[in-house]
Amino acid sequence: MSGFRDEWLSLREPLDVRSRSAEIATALAEVVRPDESRVETMQIVDLGAGTGANLRYMAPRLGGSQEWLLVDRDPSLLAAVGRRMRIWADSTGARVFEGDHELVVRASEFECRIRSLTVNIATELDRVVLPARCLVTASALLDLVSGDWLRRLAHRSMRAGASIYFALTYDGRIDCRPAEEGDQDVRELFNEHQLGDKGFGAALGPFAARRAAGIFEACGYRTRIEASDWRMYRSDRGLQRELLDGWLTAAVEVDPDRALEFEAWRERRLVHIEGDASELIVGHTDLMGQPSAG
Repeated sequence: MSGFRDEWLSLREPLDVRSRSAEIATALAEVVRPDESRVETMQIVDLGAGTGANLRYMAPRLGGSQEWLLVDRDPSLLAAVGRRMRIWADSTGARVFEGDHELVVRASEFECRIRSLTVNIATELDRVVLPARCLVTASALLDLVSGDWLRRLAHRSMRAGASIYFALTYDGRIDCRPAEEGDQDVRELFNEHQLGDKGFGAALGPFAARRAAGIFEACGYRTRIEASDWRMYRSDRGLQRELLDGWLTAAVEVDPDRALEFEAWRERRLVHIEGDASELIVGHTDLMGQPSAG
């Protein structure tokens, strides 16, 4: 989603890949893949697509012929898609070609045509066309959006007969090992901060995945949720430092009078990280859904 740095998205992508629910990804591919008796291209709309990490994960798992529309409000992230796709292709054996206002990625099991659209989905969602029976997807987005915004997306998705796949939604769980005094206070303040307005109205924050399932089910979807927790080990020092900084900033914004206390908490946790003794678990969930028959 726009507002994130390319460097942060690059840093977290390997962790996202190993964290996603393989069960959800497999079930989704079975649902959206065209019948073998028909030659049909899958249409995928990726909201808050950033540099295309969602595409890089899903394209090999979906297989076949695919057309992706990557939507983000940050043109610099969308401009980085080609470079990031080429790096990824070099490591996977795929090939990337420049088409007419699109990228084409070919591999033995799939072919993707990729277009991008610069749109602020918080305020201009109606500018994003949802093709009939497409897949609407996003990664690390739902905890930022409001219930009203999500209901609009759910109704539009249902009218299009779209399947849905929302990966890596934060769910409020943080487990720091070894434990330190202040861990619970920082987690609670961070979760409170997550409920603030991220541009869409009051955010769903830690309650997003369950609320989203209810919203889509009310529109006529069958949904499935599986855990996709981030598990950061001693080797993930860069990620852990970035998370500490983000948690500290949020906690201080909510309770500025305790800034020195939270700075001291961060320094204690950094000692564990730099000493290769820190492990973090951050709760996430993956959600898929499809319109109910009839």
